[in-house]
Amino acid sequence: MSDLSPGDDALELARLLISIDSVSPSLVPGAPGEGRIAAVIAQRLEGAGFVVDLVPAPEDAQRVSVVAVHAGSWPGPTVVFNGHLDTVGVEGMADPFNPRIADGKLFGRGASDMKSGLAGLLVAAERLAAADHPGTVVFTGVADEEDASVGAAAVLRHLAERGVTADVCLIAEPTWLDRIAAHRGYAVVEVTLQGTAAHSSQPGLAVDAIRALGALLQEVERADDELHRRPAHPLLDHGSFTTTVVRAGSAPFTIAADATLAIERRTLPGERAEDALVEVQSMLDAVAAKMPGLRTSARLTHQRESWEADEHGAAARFADVLAAELSRDAEAAPAAVGAPYWMESALWQAAGIPTVVCGPAGGGLHAVEEWVDLDQLRRFPQAVIAATRDALSGSSEA
Repeated sequence: MSDLSPGDDALELARLLISIDSVSPSLVPGAPGEGRIAAVIAQRLEGAGFVVDLVPAPEDAQRVSVVAVHAGSWPGPTVVFNGHLDTVGVEGMADPFNPRIADGKLFGRGASDMKSGLAGLLVAAERLAAADHPGTVVFTGVADEEDASVGAAAVLRHLAERGVTADVCLIAEPTWLDRIAAHRGYAVVEVTLQGTAAHSSQPGLAVDAIRALGALLQEVERADDELHRRPAHPLLDHGSFTTTVVRAGSAPFTIAADATLAIERRTLPGERAEDALVEVQSMLDAVAAKMPGLRTSARLTHQRESWEADEHGAAARFADVLAAELSRDAEAAPAAVGAPYWMESALWQAAGIPTVVCGPAGGGLHAVEEWVDLDQLRRFPQAVIAATRDALSGSSEA
């Protein structure tokens, strides 16, 4: 085990992880993906006494995740540490894989999202294994979080096949050490509008797909307005409808025969993502009723459910202890906050594993200058160790 403090050990490990190119090939064709970073993490955890498996995704064997298990000397609960190995692309970055420190910040691709969180979890896992513990500590580093989450799905299947059940999972997404207590879900509906083309000098012979498109955009706006008139969620505000992609027309003097749209629905807890298809179909019916000859179709291409953290039980207890530890010598105590975007916490909770989301952060997520706050990075692993020791002792009341 390193002679460094947990915080300094996490900093050195974060620098190593940032130096490894793990850009997602789903986002950047030809990018290397997670193979090398998975191998480095696997070797390190094997050296710390973990039983390690590399888990390829069935959809793509190059998308490799890590599952590492350390059983304590006597029975007890199971705590999972989770983070993602992939990053977004590096376009516009001068030296993305050369970590540098300046002004209390660590810079580099993945510094905030989320190699510093990974480093903190890894150091915590190693320290717990070295000191011995009851129960079981599991580390999972997943591929493809930035796109389709095939890594998380593969890891959850792998754990289920091995009979590993968990009492709590900590995901170290960048939260500025606050606790994400809820996040929105989403659905994407692809819409096709089919009319009849004609010369633009004879519009009466056409069924204008662009006119239908305009009418549908108005329906989307009305639906979004209606969502904003509903009572707001205390952490997530409102759900939403947004049109994100529009394609129509083929030539300046031809009335468009077809158009396509991508309509996104952001959902709140209590709303089902799949219902977006029914909602969009209702909009299409309203447009088609006013345009004889217009043909429409809609299909759900993506869906992920919203999530809320448990208010009681093992995860709530873990979150409270973690927040108390992070509050030591801090200017402000961590808060329970909402995330407008989706996270993989919904997948872990759906698998029956209560989940906590908390990790160090900084700025420049998915941007050309990404960084993590060094103070947050250093404080994180010791707090995780304390919260995990509490959870492994069997204290689950909150």
